[in-house]
Amino acid sequence: MRKRKGGRGRRRDGGGGGATGFTLAVILFLGTLRPLEAQMSLPFTGQGDEPEEPVEVYVSAMMERLLEVDDKNYLFENIVYVYLSWEDERAYQQMIDATDSYRNGTLEECERPCSSDSQGSLSRRGTGYHHHDTCCSTIWLPTIEMLNVYELPEGRLQPYGIIKDEGSSGVAWWVGIHGKYFTPMDFRRFPFDHQELDMQFSFTPEVNPAIKRFIPSATSTRFLIRGEGDALSGFEVAGIKIVAKKESLQDELDFFIGGYGTKSNPNDPVKITGGPARSGYLGQAERVSFDIFIGVDRFSKYYVLNMIVPVLLLVSLSFITYIIPPSSLDSRIGLNVTLFLALTALQFVVNDQLPKSSYPTAVTELILVCYLVVSFGVPESIVVFALEATMKAREDKLMKSIKDGEEVEGMASPKSEDGLPESMSIAMRVLKRKRSQKAPFIIDMVSLAVMIVIVIVASTIILVGVPSLMPDLPDRRQYD
Repeated sequence: MRKRKGGRGRRRDGGGGGATGFTLAVILFLGTLRPLEAQMSLPFTGQGDEPEEPVEVYVSAMMERLLEVDDKNYLFENIVYVYLSWEDERAYQQMIDATDSYRNGTLEECERPCSSDSQGSLSRRGTGYHHHDTCCSTIWLPTIEMLNVYELPEGRLQPYGIIKDEGSSGVAWWVGIHGKYFTPMDFRRFPFDHQELDMQFSFTPEVNPAIKRFIPSATSTRFLIRGEGDALSGFEVAGIKIVAKKESLQDELDFFIGGYGTKSNPNDPVKITGGPARSGYLGQAERVSFDIFIGVDRFSKYYVLNMIVPVLLLVSLSFITYIIPPSSLDSRIGLNVTLFLALTALQFVVNDQLPKSSYPTAVTELILVCYLVVSFGVPESIVVFALEATMKAREDKLMKSIKDGEEVEGMASPKSEDGLPESMSIAMRVLKRKRSQKAPFIIDMVSLAVMIVIVIVASTIILVGVPSLMPDLPDRRQYD
């Protein structure tokens, strides 16, 4: 009664502000629940009593489709069906007991039907023990963490199935996972790069974990979806591999903290870092995990036609510089400056499609080489122009000397130091000057040949790559 009275008083004083405030609070509260609903539970949320002895779990991965590779943000999104199987003698009887308990009303609700198709609609009138009408809420399932998941999209489907056949001790648990993940990428050979997209899964670190180890089994790059043509924009899936790992939690902590941070304070009562095999949870716990690597190759033809070919055509036009006469200095310099600006404009377009990294990509290195080749034409043109102008001035001086030194008719020609008439000596020097004028032409041709060789060799090394120079690059041959 007091609450109602207080509520009426607030309505009189605040014009309904109390009810409005309560409504807004409810709306805000429901709004905070939406992200939780979007995330739902993790795909591999475990249950039940652990087996008496650690088990070996076999892992299979079948990718329905790779939805996106966001190389600018180092993210990728996909739908993968992960299939786990192990031995558990208790499982079939546990399924029978749970199903019977649900059907006779002893079990009020089956928290986990054996198939997601029956979730929320499992019938109590079922007969027999078929996959789609049984309850698996007491079968042991391991909790598998997703270490590098970035987002589990809102509204995603998360189908699952638990398979337990009569007469077999094997248990299988598959889950369809739609998620977005963070993964490091290497762009040194862009656009001819191969990327390893990593999905990291781990059993909760424990002392004497219930899972002895994960064992890779079947893989598939395509599942359920049929059809021809490209399945992903910009990339081609090369293959899938599963890599199982088992390491001490202490070794893992020491690796990351020792390599990327600072070690624990000596006075810390429970140090994160420490010696291997030390006592306590951190020293004795083990992480049993597996990674699913999806190898993808970039569609390089698109970038070759839209980036590399225009760049090489522009640098090829700069070779005309060495054919233009050295005396046309303005034309030679104008051509190179125009091509330099064209390369700059093209680079702005290229940079929008290049991933930003701490090292130059192959395309960036190629553009840099092209800048140097085009720029070289300017000082080379100035040198040959100055050389030709100097030689031409000397030639004009010699011709003037010949003209001034013509002997008057009937007079004998004076002798030079070598015993020849002075006019003949000057003529010989003119011929030598004529031959020496070939020097600018020779310089141009040598420069042209050197620039062509530099572009060809640099393009081959940068674009094709030399494996010995980049031994740590991801390689698709492991999927062949």
